Amino acid sequence: MFKTLVTLFRARTFIAEETFSDAQALTLLDQQIRDCVAALAQAKKAMALASAQHQAERRRLQMLETQIADLESRACAALNQGRDDLALETAGLIADLEADREVSRRACDLCERECEKMRARLRKSEARLAELNRGRNLARAKDSLGQLRRDAQAGNFYRAGFEEAEATLARLNQRNQLADDAEEALAGFENERSPETMAEKLAQAGCGPRLRPAAEDVFARLRAKNAAAASAA
Repeated sequence: MFKTLVTLFRARTFIAEETFSDAQALTLLDQQIRDCVAALAQAKKAMALASAQHQAERRRLQMLETQIADLESRACAALNQGRDDLALETAGLIADLEADREVSRRACDLCERECEKMRARLRKSEARLAELNRGRNLARAKDSLGQLRRDAQAGNFYRAGFEEAEATLARLNQRNQLADDAEEALAGFENERSPETMAEKLAQAGCGPRLRPAAEDVFARLRAKNAAAASAA
């Protein structure tokens, strides 16, 4: 019985933790991404330090090679002058420098391989971080839309708010349409009562000359002008 109770307690604890984690998933994701950003920044600093050490070791290797070449040239000059003692002493120093050069060369090769591995890991980590950011933004948008949909389905304040806003917009559109119709009717009435409109109406009825040329009059004038031009030619 006691074992069953312990198991049941563990199950309830697990469910409570899962429920809490689901409810705070975006908050947890934000913090986890910030942790990844901080870890990536530390890795970049380590990469920069390793690169600096590699460059320093390369400079040391180059310096050793220059020193060895210079001493070998001087040792040969000593041999040519019969100074075997100086040549032998120089040979011992050259041997030590060559040993140092070999150690420095191995260190450079090792550092270069490690730096290349670190660069590859950094590139992969940056790609994963970019994917996390894109996924986080998409999840946040989906969560917001899901909440809005759940609120609308529940018929609570948000749904009422939408319906009220839509009703207000409909009233505004109706009022604006009435105002437009009234303004158009007033303009038409005033236009009908104007002297210009009455004169145009009388002219169209044949009472007095036309106020503006008609298409027939223009066509007749153009035809007469064209005939006169043909006769003159």
